[in-house]
Amino acid sequence: MQQAPQPAPSSGTTIQDRSAQFVATSGGDETTSAEVLLVVAYLAMWFLVLAFVAISFRRLARLSERIDSLEAAGRTQPEPGGGEQ
Repeated sequence: MQQAPQPAPSSGTTIQDRSAQFVATSGGDETTSAEVLLVVAYLAMWFLVLAFVAISFRRLARLSERIDSLEAAGRTQPEPGGGEQ
């Protein structure tokens, strides 16, 4: 069963009367400005990027050392089956 739409209550106001308008106030309780938040966000992003690069560099250095040690160990071990034909 469908209900008929209810008509809007008429209180004698027009759309212009009901429209909200921005009214600036002075002496607000704003504690942090947008500029400060923007600078903090940029610093946080740079910190994350530099931390990622530093961690990647350290992991790459360890991986390179591990590959070098495995290559050195492979050179010192004899080939399976005697290695000579």
